[in-house]
Amino acid sequence: MNAASPIAETARLEAATETLAEYIGYLSGEIDAEQEKVEPNTERITALERELDTVLGERRALTPNNRDIINRALYVYAPMLKPMHA
Repeated sequence: MNAASPIAETARLEAATETLAEYIGYLSGEIDAEQEKVEPNTERITALERELDTVLGERRALTPNNRDIINRALYVYAPMLKPMHA
């Protein structure tokens, strides 16, 4: 596999960073919305908080060399967020 250009690698890192930030915002919003309900679903809140903790950890660990996190952001999280932009 050929190494990507530095510009392409920078673009991937920026896209991953933006995706993680957007996903963090989405999860936080979902937690807030659930907590505001008359009868909040505590199991849903717990699951969302665990996911948020995971993504926050990934965001803190994100570096240009951490391809696993970059790939997860681009190929797992981004497609989940894409319908929100339609």
